[in-house]
Amino acid sequence: MSAAASSRRRGAGWPAYAAAARVSARHAWATRGDAFGRTAFLGVLLFIFGRLWHSVAADGGTQDARAYLWYLAVTEWVLLAVPGVHLDVMADVRSGDLAYRLSRPVSYLGTRVAEALGTLVVRLAILGPASFAYAWIFSGGLPDDPRGLALGVPLGLLAGTFGVAAQAGIGLTAVWIQDVSPVYWVWQKLAFVLGGLILPLHLYPGWLQAFAAWTPFSAFLNGPARVAFGWDPAAAALTAASLVGWILATALGAAWLHRRALAVLDVNGG
Repeated sequence: MSAAASSRRRGAGWPAYAAAARVSARHAWATRGDAFGRTAFLGVLLFIFGRLWHSVAADGGTQDARAYLWYLAVTEWVLLAVPGVHLDVMADVRSGDLAYRLSRPVSYLGTRVAEALGTLVVRLAILGPASFAYAWIFSGGLPDDPRGLALGVPLGLLAGTFGVAAQAGIGLTAVWIQDVSPVYWVWQKLAFVLGGLILPLHLYPGWLQAFAAWTPFSAFLNGPARVAFGWDPAAAALTAASLVGWILATALGAAWLHRRALAVLDVNGG
């Protein structure tokens, strides 16, 4: 990358990324059929698990089926809201559009992340009320201490931001491996297991809880969803701090991959 191009990108600054996020948000709202389709999937999922956990509770297996359903509603809300930015990056690499975008006066990675964040906000806004309504209906009411749900909103936004940063980094690996699907599948399955997608981590064996705590996935899904079990500002603050740390670390890793990708494209002539 030339010094002139680097200078142009520094000069573009945050307004260009904010504009990209706004445009993406407007587009996501205009094409919100996808998000509403996700709400239908979410409804089916919560209905099935709601019936399952009520059956378990009836047999004496658990007395907290309502909280578990609210927990699942939050984890799925976060997971379904994160756009597949890794697919967009992979498509740009395969089509050669990435080389074209590199000539623009803004960072390719920064633009893609900003666009994904714009879509994320719209999806969170659409899926959030639907998730709340489904959980209320299928669980039979609010959690015992519903105040905690208010803490889930900022935590969900932070968790979604981490998901965007991670998937952007995964997408950049297409420069070397062409198809990023295996990398994404591994990341996704780790998030499911170590993030406690279906069941909260406090039900896991002690050794697995300890291991999950050292990964970003615990904060990604289990962290925001713990609000279903009550009002705990200290735990929410700890989750927020952990998510901010993982977002920064993941963003730095993605930026490093971006620089390496640029070097590869320069060597190969774009």
